[in-house]
Amino acid sequence: MRREGKKRFISLQYKILFFTVVLVLIPLLAVGILSYVKSSEIIRQKVSVSDLNTVTQIGQNIEFMFEYFHDTSLFVMQSGEVRQFLRMDIEADPSEYNGQKVITEQLLTNLPNMKAFVQSIQLQGINGSRLNVRGAVRPLQPEQIAGILERKGEPVWYLNEIVLGNGTKKNVISYERAIKDINNISVTLGVLQMNMDLDAVLSLFESRQTGGTDHFYLVDEHDDVVASTDGNRVSGSLSEMIGAQTGLTQQQGYTELTIDRTPYLLTYDTIEPLGWRILHIVPAQALLKENQVIPQIIVVTAIISFFVCAGMAYWFSRRMILPIRKLRRLMSQVDGEDFNVRITVSGNDEIAELGQSFNNMLERLRGMIREVYTAQLHKKEAELKAFQAQINPHFLYNTLDTIYWMSRMEKAFETSELVQALSKLFRLSLNSGKELTTVRAEVEHLRHYVTIQQKRYEDSIDFQIEVEEEALDCQTVKLVIQPFVENAIVHGIEKKGESGVIRVDIKREDEGLVYYISDTGYGADLEEVNRLMRESGDDNKGFAVKNINDRIQLHFGKMYGVEFSNGREGTIVKVIQPWTKEETDDGQADDRR
Repeated sequence: MRREGKKRFISLQYKILFFTVVLVLIPLLAVGILSYVKSSEIIRQKVSVSDLNTVTQIGQNIEFMFEYFHDTSLFVMQSGEVRQFLRMDIEADPSEYNGQKVITEQLLTNLPNMKAFVQSIQLQGINGSRLNVRGAVRPLQPEQIAGILERKGEPVWYLNEIVLGNGTKKNVISYERAIKDINNISVTLGVLQMNMDLDAVLSLFESRQTGGTDHFYLVDEHDDVVASTDGNRVSGSLSEMIGAQTGLTQQQGYTELTIDRTPYLLTYDTIEPLGWRILHIVPAQALLKENQVIPQIIVVTAIISFFVCAGMAYWFSRRMILPIRKLRRLMSQVDGEDFNVRITVSGNDEIAELGQSFNNMLERLRGMIREVYTAQLHKKEAELKAFQAQINPHFLYNTLDTIYWMSRMEKAFETSELVQALSKLFRLSLNSGKELTTVRAEVEHLRHYVTIQQKRYEDSIDFQIEVEEEALDCQTVKLVIQPFVENAIVHGIEKKGESGVIRVDIKREDEGLVYYISDTGYGADLEEVNRLMRESGDDNKGFAVKNINDRIQLHFGKMYGVEFSNGREGTIVKVIQPWTKEETDDGQADDRR
């Protein structure tokens, strides 16, 4: 079965920060978008109504122009001087004709409230009489006169191109109608052509333009463009310009349409009774340019809100997460077997309760560890005492003392020396039942042991002991050196089958008391040694080594103990204990060197 990988760690602070920012930005963006849509709709409505008022006002101004032309034509028809001039024959009495022509010209020239948008007025009689007012234009052609007469007095408006007296052409809006005798309406006296200056209409349009993207159009009853501010569309039909999508059925109003995939607003008004329309077409983008600041405000507000909310969320999450991070760090120390940590509890929330529970847990844990440690220590001491109690100390001492004196009496001095060394060796090993002793006592114990072994192995083993003077008064667990020297003899020198050296160095390294026991023997199987350090073998194999390591760790902690390694020749044992001086009777450390 495949084991799932460890999940990626994500700090609770960043989760709180992320969700807080999301919870703030979502409603902010929603409100901003709804505000933008609603405000766009309101602005579009208001701008459309305002634009319709503008178009209506322009339409009223143009309608006033048309009404002025119509009223002027009625004045001409009612004028006796005009009718008399149109009845005259130029060839019958030229002088009378010219006099009446001057009178008629003065009459039309001095019309009250003559408007600047009147480009020219032209009268042409059936008998060939003709005059121009305000501007000289070429005479009407016979086919034009025939067309006017066919309408039987009904006026007509249309876009016209006239030829001025100097031969140049000009676009105007022409008003034409037949002039009848009001005393006998069946009699037609002539025709009237009044021309409206197209530039006046364009000036009126241009004065109301809001920019270079909107345009005004004047279209006739056939939807043909008469005037336009769009230089690209000065003629043509409305359907060609905006397509067949408008359907302008009302007198005035506004609608939305699309031209070349661009949305536009079309506002229109109808000039009565001609049926002509004023159109204003403006891109929706330009129409709503005031509303374009709203997305910018939304973006700026969102950015400011993001940083403010992020800062507040970071501050809040950091204040909330810092105690948790501290608790997490202390738990890591506890995981590293440091049970002396404690968290400072402040506040009255769940995190404070968690910290207090952590402190209470550590107190109970330290109590349990002390109980287990004491139990294990008692257990090890009981095992050691049981092991040592296999020989009755009193019986042993008395027997060795008897042998020592018998040897002296028999002059067996070497034997007596060995017996004495053995006696002192056992006395030092028991140490009055105390677990801790001094390095000085350990070295003395080792020297007695070496004395015995040198008699046994004679010159095949060279024992070397080097001790720093300041280390002699340090405290140490008893019976530390001798078992490793014995192992070096049995499993090193003897196994190799030739003479060798066993060296013991005792020194200070940093804050530790270190023993080095090295030999030039066979060398150790480190894997087997490490296994024996974890668990003793059969028949108490490895018991002494494991016992020493356990006793050191029970007294001083897991960071101390025994290490094995192989050198260039033989085995090196390193024993590490804390550097602790022997206490004197008054409880103070003895500084003897």
